Amino acid sequence: MLTPDFKGKKNVTLDDKEVPLYEAKKTDTLTIIGLRTSELLLIAGFLLVFLNNVGIFAPGTYFGAFSWVMVVVFSIGLTINFVMIPYLYFSSFKNFQKENYCWDRETFLILPSFFFGTFFLYGSKFYLSWIILVLSIMVISVVHYKFLRLSWKLLLRSSNEAFLMQQEYFLSLKYLTVYYFLLLASLILFNPLQQMFIWIRTNV
Repeated sequence: MLTPDFKGKKNVTLDDKEVPLYEAKKTDTLTIIGLRTSELLLIAGFLLVFLNNVGIFAPGTYFGAFSWVMVVVFSIGLTINFVMIPYLYFSSFKNFQKENYCWDRETFLILPSFFFGTFFLYGSKFYLSWIILVLSIMVISVVHYKFLRLSWKLLLRSSNEAFLMQQEYFLSLKYLTVYYFLLLASLILFNPLQQMFIWIRTNV
């Protein structure tokens, strides 16, 4: 694996291949597609729940009651938690190795993805949704721990020049751990999004 330390270099080794520095730092199409897909899923899920609660989509129902909106939103939650969040971890680590600062955008997107993905699963009240939610949190926890350990090992092996960037990546994942616990606690104890949508449903 590559430890970012590009000062004065024209070529770097990435995945056991020597590539030009400008090529290594270039944002690939897959990264852009991953970011846009994640953002689109968040927006689509939120809008579906909102429009359902104001009676535009599936009127006469609300999020949590069975309807086509609930099925679609539940599917979006599944995709976010089981596919997009692990992808963002892998892609951000790859971009970190390439010293491409898209890794920062991707790690930043992990937290809202987790919040909304968990809400979409938790709030849908779908059959076995609790079991699926717990499984998704376990998958995310394993992936998170894997990359937290990898970043720690890179930090220990880093040169003086690369230390600050390695530290920044490690701290980003470390803070994510704390935010995960806070978001889970808020969703389970208060569920602020659900409360907001209930208020909209009863007052709009």
